[in-house]
Amino acid sequence: MKGSQAGLDQFLTQRLHTLNKLTDRAIGELYRDKLGITLPEARVITSVGAFGPFSIMELARSTHLDKSQASRAAEALINQGLLTRTTSDEDGRVVVIGLTREGAALNRRIMTLARRWNADLAERLTDSEHAALERALDKLIASTRERIE
Repeated sequence: MKGSQAGLDQFLTQRLHTLNKLTDRAIGELYRDKLGITLPEARVITSVGAFGPFSIMELARSTHLDKSQASRAAEALINQGLLTRTTSDEDGRVVVIGLTREGAALNRRIMTLARRWNADLAERLTDSEHAALERALDKLIASTRERIE
């Protein structure tokens, strides 16, 4: 079994997954320690703040959370008075999630922490490495989207 796993840690997808999980853990701990919220809750707040209001399905797509994770995070934030829940004007069966004034203030705090955290991470790269990484990520994201859409 171990021999069949040899080299797995060198696959690009494995390395991207590892980086994603490590950064999620680190920034999730920061949000928990500084703001008292989970990473999914932070993603919901920032998505609604940037692109909302949303239905739960739109929220799940925007945050890259599954529908149940998005729904649980939204419900917790509604209970904390950070999100509102209203009925869609177009379809009365659809629930729409928006920010409260307190949610908007939290969104600003999250974005400040996220900008600082990302800037600290980017400082590990030279300017040319950072530019090359940005170009490479854009190319990989576009290519992958083409494959799945």
